[in-house]
Amino acid sequence: MKQLTNITAVKYTVLLLSFIFLAICFNDVLVSAEENGSEAKPENEFVGEMLTDVKDAMAQHKKRKKALEELVRKPLTETQEKLLRQLLQHTGTLDEILSSAPYLAYLKTEIGKEYKDFPTYVEATPTPKQKTEVLFSLKKMLPRKTKAEALSLCTDYHFKLYALLVKESDIFDTTSPNSLIQFQTKHLIEPLMALYPATELFAHMSELTQIATVANLEGVMHTEVFHDVWQEHLKKYGSSEGLLRSAITTPAEFALVRSFFEDTTAFEKWIQPPSETEEKSEAEKTDR
Repeated sequence: MKQLTNITAVKYTVLLLSFIFLAICFNDVLVSAEENGSEAKPENEFVGEMLTDVKDAMAQHKKRKKALEELVRKPLTETQEKLLRQLLQHTGTLDEILSSAPYLAYLKTEIGKEYKDFPTYVEATPTPKQKTEVLFSLKKMLPRKTKAEALSLCTDYHFKLYALLVKESDIFDTTSPNSLIQFQTKHLIEPLMALYPATELFAHMSELTQIATVANLEGVMHTEVFHDVWQEHLKKYGSSEGLLRSAITTPAEFALVRSFFEDTTAFEKWIQPPSETEEKSEAEKTDR
């Protein structure tokens, strides 16, 4: 299977999308400013401010990614190890094992709600609790003046982007950026622009660019970190134990990503490390 993302390509893609976002906004702003006889900030000054905002967002992104990796890689506690041993005694599909009494009891403790089985929990994701956690996380990273409606849009976009990145892991190929650009335009840029009157848009462009950058980086980070750590578990412990360890360590995220697939077979295939043949093929493409 192709490697999920190339982080350098991801960063450049995010920057490209931000510039495209600015270009779309700028046309409307210039028209509005001309019609109202108002003066707009010089383009070079604005672009300089935008680049500073993007640079700051990138720096904070690195710190958040490191912290998330450390959190996801934490060793199992004694209680979690006991649960793992219990689950390893069960037979059946992954969904069936995670529907056993020990795991459902653990799930209730971790997420604060009881579900009759694991598929029911998967179907309920993203839960209101997950959405709230993402919203408050984004709120900490964005300007204090960010509208509540903008935060809500970013939260919805986070989960939509997450699903897209999982289902289409080659979306960041430099040969086909259009689908990602169109996705962001439809689900984030246009809804954000609609929150502001055309006459006010220019004053909020730096803020909107920062929102777009943060929203994209966060979606990429979550997809990448959880995929890589879960893959490490499978490499180290084998498929069965690796999946169970992942489900125990990060139950909410595990169920959310599971919801993007029709069955556990497809889910496991996404996590599985690439074969030597696939790695060789990917390397040959990179060298061209």
